[in-house]
Amino acid sequence: MATHMALSKQALLAASLLTLSTICQAQVGVQKKIIRLAKAQNEPTPIINQATGQRMTISEYNELAKVDPFAYHLVPNYDEFGQSTTYTMRAATAEEHETHRFRDRDPAKQPKAGQPIAPFVMTDVEGNTYRSADLLGNVVVLSFWISLDKSVWDDKQAAAFAEALRPFQSKTAPVVLGVLNSEQTKGENGKSLPFKPIPNAYGFHNKYHITTIPTIVVIGKDGKVVANLQGATSIDKLKQVLSTVL
Repeated sequence: MATHMALSKQALLAASLLTLSTICQAQVGVQKKIIRLAKAQNEPTPIINQATGQRMTISEYNELAKVDPFAYHLVPNYDEFGQSTTYTMRAATAEEHETHRFRDRDPAKQPKAGQPIAPFVMTDVEGNTYRSADLLGNVVVLSFWISLDKSVWDDKQAAAFAEALRPFQSKTAPVVLGVLNSEQTKGENGKSLPFKPIPNAYGFHNKYHITTIPTIVVIGKDGKVVANLQGATSIDKLKQVLSTVL
């Protein structure tokens, strides 16, 4: 009976996460807006023409946009702070030109096992800063979520995440960060969380090309990615991965 109940709970949690994953995949990675850069016309611009590799001005980009607003697309490039400091102008695909929907997130550019994590500097809600360079020697878990709103984050998920981490709560416990797509951490009402929430982290979702919620990236003590876990089974797999690195 106990085994049956445990399996039922796991099935319900997996179904819940699968539904959330499907919803979030429809929400992330698609941009319909035309980017306009608010800079004076005489300022140097951080735009690189992908076709030529050459720097271009805002005026030059605006002239192209006047001819056909959907022929080209500005892709933000994100720095270690999750800020878009430069842009790359590329030609739109035939589908993008027709639908006016641009996809900047490429699953092929997501963090991959065996590769160093792209540098990051994240700040949690309490003002604590986490630099990837300073975290060498620690196992780091980056978990990507839409927000802490009850519609996309609930007690069951929090309990499952905490349970996956429980065997590793010691002096060598991993540094666990919840990278939120939302502007603020709402919906928790002071409840304890299984991670340090990083709000206003939309740029990090883009930087790491996150297309599925939840996505959990485990980083080893050497700064290299150990695993990229996605979707409904990611929390269950987290415990297995941590047991190999801690």
